[in-house]
Parts: sequence; C-alpha cells; structure tokens
Amino acid sequence: MKITHLSAVALAAIMAVSAPLAAKAQDDQTIIMLGGPSSDPFWGAVQQGFNTAVEELGVKGQWTAPADFNDIVPVYTRMFEAAIARKPAAIAVGNFFPEPTEPLIKQAAEQGIPVIIINSGGNKFKELGAIGFIGEDSYQMGYEGGKVAVGNGVKNGLCINQIAANPVLELRCKGYIEAVTEAGGTAKMVTLASEDIGNSQKVQAAVSAMLMQDQTIDGVITLGVAVAVDALESIRAVRATGRSVDLGTMDLGNTVLEAIEAGEMSFASDQQPFLQGYYGVLIPHLYNKYQMAPSNVVWVGPYLVTKDNAAAVLKVNKDFAGSRGAN
Repeated sequence: MKITHLSAVALAAIMAVSAPLAAKAQDDQTIIMLGGPSSDPFWGAVQQGFNTAVEELGVKGQWTAPADFNDIVPVYTRMFEAAIARKPAAIAVGNFFPEPTEPLIKQAAEQGIPVIIINSGGNKFKELGAIGFIGEDSYQMGYEGGKVAVGNGVKNGLCINQIAANPVLELRCKGYIEAVTEAGGTAKMVTLASEDIGNSQKVQAAVSAMLMQDQTIDGVITLGVAVAVDALESIRAVRATGRSVDLGTMDLGNTVLEAIEAGEMSFASDQQPFLQGYYGVLIPHLYNKYQMAPSNVVWVGPYLVTKDNAAAVLKVNKDFAGSRGAN
C-alpha cells in the first residue's frame, strides 16, 4: 500500500496525541554521535553509517570522537559533558564506561535531550531514561564464536581484551570462555594495555609472549580488528613451527575477511557497526518528528562470518568501501 503525504501527516498527528511529548530542551538542532577513534576499523564503519543517515535523512549531524585510546575514559566523559551543554536535538552515545557515563545519560534525559545508546549498555537503557539501544548481544557475540572454535578442535582458548573496565568486552570473553568450557575445554581472558592498541609491535610481542608462556593454547579470539591483524602475524610465526592455533575475532575489515576466506582465520562475529551508526541517527530523528521509538533493544549482532560467506561479505565491503568494516 502506498502511503500518501496526507496519511503520513495524519499518522504524525495521531502519534502526537497518543504518545506523551518529551520536554524539549534542544537549543541546537544537531544530532551528536559520540564514537570511538576513527582510526579503529570498527568505528570507521559506524561513522560511515552515521554520515549516510545524516545525508539520506537531511538532518544536521556531528560526529565526535577521541583521537586515540589514550586516557579514553576521561576524554570520552568530557566529550559527553560538552555535548549535553550544547542542548542538541539528540545524543547517540555508547555506555562503555558505566561509572562516569550513566549519570550523564540520566542528566541528558532529565534535561529533555533524547539519548539513544549505541554499542554498549543495552540491558539498562530504559532505567537510564534513554529512548532506545542499538547494538550487539555481547555474550552471544563471544559464545557463537566459541562454538566455531570448539568445532575446529580448540581445547585451551585465550580471549584477548584490549580495553579494561568495559563490561561489553568482558561479556564477549565470557561467552567465548563458556562455549569452550561447556565442550570440556578451558579458556581465560587476558587484558592488553589500552595505550598499546595501534602499536603493532607491542601487540604482536604481547600475543607472542602469551603463546610462548602456555604452549597448550590452541585457540585465540580478539575483540577488535586491529588486534586481530596483529595477532594473526604472531600466530603465523607459531604455525610455522608446526603448532595449530585457531584464530577468530569480533568485527570486520578487508584484511580479516581475506584471512577468513584464505582459511587463516576461522570466524568473525560481526555486530554490523554501519547499522549502529545509521540507526543512531534514524531512531532519534523519528522520535523527535513523530514521537516514535522501538519498545525494546534493537540487536544488530552477532552476524557470524565464516569461510562459507566471507567472499560475499568481502565483495560488499569492496563495492561499498568500509560499510562492513574499514579497509
């Protein structure tokens, strides 16, 4: 059925009557999205989704992100405080660090600024006053990957966490660990120094040391593309000695997809960051215009990529560069 302009207007009027109107605090009609460093392949895809939505919907948008992972908690907190002070049309923010972030989400909501939580914090969005959540089921992201690893014979797995104090990453590791232990194996989480992310030499040295320290480790999962690419280099060296080590990761990029297609990596658990960026604009835009919002969490992950579908996803990422993870 074709929806006419008149019916759309009528629908808006009905929704305005039937739904309670939020207090409008907006002085600035900009939707601000607070993301992670654009140098990270994952966040490059989120930003692309954000930019596409801003263009297609014809709204004002601002992408704000720290330059790197150094001092990430205080830097991100200050960015959020500055966004609230602008009284924008809406704020899209990740609840990566609950202790400083959750009071700010509540503050923004109480001031009448619609807040949409992306990526991290889906279990608490309603109690914090946010209008919705878009992101992954973090436990399932790790668990589904762990099942692939077990199918490849992993008995002693290692989950490498690159950002301490982020409950989402810990849940991913928990899922992976439980999938391996349920099958009779063992697994554990280790944490890299956040300031080392982006320094390939330091990450490769750390992964190599972990594998040398415990010669029984036969499976590794990383929680981001940059660490995955560095870990692959370390694991290639180990494999050259005749040792078998399975490798999987969270999130996508061309290097990861090519490694999966070639059989060097067994899987990537994708949380579809492009959709997080796009929906992070679309949902608050519809909320402000029609007072509509999803009634529950919008899950966009996990979407599992293995050798069976890696070539198709890689083609999409080359046809629409960066949409499935930065190149």
